[in-house]
Order: sequence, then C-alpha cells, then structure tokens
Amino acid sequence: MIIGVVGKPNVGKSTFFKSATLADVEIANYPFATIKANSGVGHVKVDCVDVEFKTQCNPRTGYCVGHKRFIPVELIDVAGLVPGAHEGKGLGNAFLEDLRPADALIHVIDASGGTNEKGETVNEGSYDPVNDIKFLENELDMWYLGIMKRGWEKFARTMQQEHSNVVKTIAKRLSGLRVTEEHVERCLKENNLGEKAPAKWDEDEMFKFASWLRKETKPMVIVANKCDRQIGRDNVVKLQEEFKDYRIIPCSADSELALREASKSGVLTYTPGDKDFVMDDSKLNEKQMEALG
Repeated sequence: MIIGVVGKPNVGKSTFFKSATLADVEIANYPFATIKANSGVGHVKVDCVDVEFKTQCNPRTGYCVGHKRFIPVELIDVAGLVPGAHEGKGLGNAFLEDLRPADALIHVIDASGGTNEKGETVNEGSYDPVNDIKFLENELDMWYLGIMKRGWEKFARTMQQEHSNVVKTIAKRLSGLRVTEEHVERCLKENNLGEKAPAKWDEDEMFKFASWLRKETKPMVIVANKCDRQIGRDNVVKLQEEFKDYRIIPCSADSELALREASKSGVLTYTPGDKDFVMDDSKLNEKQMEALG
C-alpha cells in the first residue's frame, strides 16, 4: 500500500512524514521546503496474534513489540499544494502527479490557524483551517477532472462508435489513478450516468464523475497538526462538526518526532502510538525537552 502525505506548504507535513518514517528529510519553517517528493516506510500498529497463539511471532515484514505488530506501508511526502495547483500554480501539476500511485491520502493541516492559504506564517488563530480541507478537496477533484478531459471527446466518440464496454474502457483509461472496473460501475450507477452515453455528458456530469472517483480511489484522513496548542485542540472540535465524513486525528508532529528520535538514541523508551513513555531527563537535550513539554 502507498499513502500520500499532502497539504499546503509549511504546516508540518515533512515533520509528520519524518516522525512516521524517521527518513532524513529537510524540515524548515518556510513554504516549499520540499520540492521533490520524499518516500519512506511507516508502520501501522495492530494487535498481534501472538497472544492468541501463546508464542512469540517472527514477522517476515515489519516488527513486533509488546504484542503489537507494526505493518510496513510506503509513505510519499508530496511538496506543498496551494490553491490553483491543478492549473500549475506553485508547480502544482507536478506535485499532484506524484500522487498517482497513492492508494490513500493523509492530509496534514495546521490546526492552530497559524499559516495562510499560501503557507505563509500568520498570527495563530487568524486563519480558518476549514478552508484548507475545502481547497484541497477542490484541487484533487479538478486534477481528476483535468485528467479525464484530456482527449475525452475523441475517446468517448470512439467508444460509442465501436460499441465498446463503457465500464471496462473507462477503467482502463483511468487505471493510472487506481480506478478499477468496480469503481466505474458503481460511479455510473450512484450518479445516474449509466443510461447516458459518455460522449453526451455535460461539464457538471463530468465533474460529478471525477469527484466521486477521487473520493473512492484516494480515500483521505485529516491529521490536525499543532494540537499541542489549545487553539489547535479547539479548532479540531470545529473541524469535526464541519466535516463529519472525515476522520480527523489531532497530533503534534514535533512532539512525535522528538519522541521517536529520543527513543532511537536510547534516551527514553517509547512505542509509537502509546500514550506514555519512560524518560531519563539527564539524557535529553534542550530541543527535545522543549518539544516534549
């Protein structure tokens, strides 16, 4: 599985990526610190069956700690996206193309409202993070629509003239976006497009088709970063009320990265995802102490 890490610039996206993978990436407090997509391996933590079978497991992939299995997944840290990315703003077209192989997306936002739509630093609370979710949804939808519309008239006309199977033909055309025949069949049915020839779809119908496919082929969770601030935690409540269809997960990427690196260097004992850790203050540097609160 491949998961794309997305969001506007300067929201802690690369910090989140590094905390999940411990990959060596540039982290900076300015927009577009990341230009080329980074890739690394993160892990999903699940209960291990070793307890049920009363034996210590020896996984071929990933690892097991304290009866918790850590399953490897590939993460792609895509450069920051800004409004108008699908039109090429901020090198957006190239950045969006990096998401093609992704099976799912993690959208990292600045829950504290301390960065504007361009990723520029502003006073915390002065920007509404609700806008970030709305703009990214639109950029992804328009990206899908743009891919669909490339040569669509000729494609749809040929498909109609040759009496091709609509489901199979469209699925093959969009397979690079992880679109399957099942996706196309369900999309046609749920959007009442099955009875109308694709060559006759209007702009609204094309957009509806593209948006539905985007949601199904690139399912997304929201990571509300900077929730070590009270305003970030307050905004999470607002976000959860506004976007009931999304799972919104509060986090502090800085804190998680400090824990992961401190654990790796042996100054504390921490299992990723746990609520607590064992710390030896004498072995922590000033930056780590600050991040850990």
